Amino acid sequence: MRQGTKQLLVLAAVILLVMTAGALLLQRVPVTASAPLFVLIVIVEVVIAPIPGGAIGYLGAARFGFWTAWPLLYIGNIIGTTLVFLLARRLGTPIFEANVSPRTRSRYNEILKGHPLLLWAVYSVPLIPVDVLSVLAGLSALSAKRFFLIAWTGYILYTAIVAYVGSFLAEFIGVTEAMSVLGAVLLVGLIVWLWKQHGAKPRPT
Repeated sequence: MRQGTKQLLVLAAVILLVMTAGALLLQRVPVTASAPLFVLIVIVEVVIAPIPGGAIGYLGAARFGFWTAWPLLYIGNIIGTTLVFLLARRLGTPIFEANVSPRTRSRYNEILKGHPLLLWAVYSVPLIPVDVLSVLAGLSALSAKRFFLIAWTGYILYTAIVAYVGSFLAEFIGVTEAMSVLGAVLLVGLIVWLWKQHGAKPRPT
């Protein structure tokens, strides 16, 4: 077994343990105490773009219910996206090049070129990851005022959909079962991303 594969498996095991502990904590700690922790997790997820954020949002919605999860998700996404945009604009391209491939930059840049309604739709419907798009927006000529208007208003619908789906799943199969299913989805997403990152690294010649 290659060293990189071993590291991948160890990291996956650590993530699984952390997720299990987090799920147990969210279920046992009162909502008023665990809500700030959830907002912090959402912010970190947005800033560290590779983490599959959709599953985290659904997981929180399953725990808190729609009316509590919706504002928590909105606040976390707004803060995280604002930080990402401002960091990208202030620090420039080099710090983000390692985590955003040229192909991804090219694909997302097409959305940023004169398509405000399309950009708003992307931030309104949880179908594709938007964290990388926030980075690219910070690196582009798009004004901060225009970007924030698009993202902040789009997230109202985006977070409402995530909160509704997560809370509906919890009502349908139970909170514990829903959190287990969504936790598994999050774990699989992380493993797939880590595997791709490992495979994408250039091999020494």
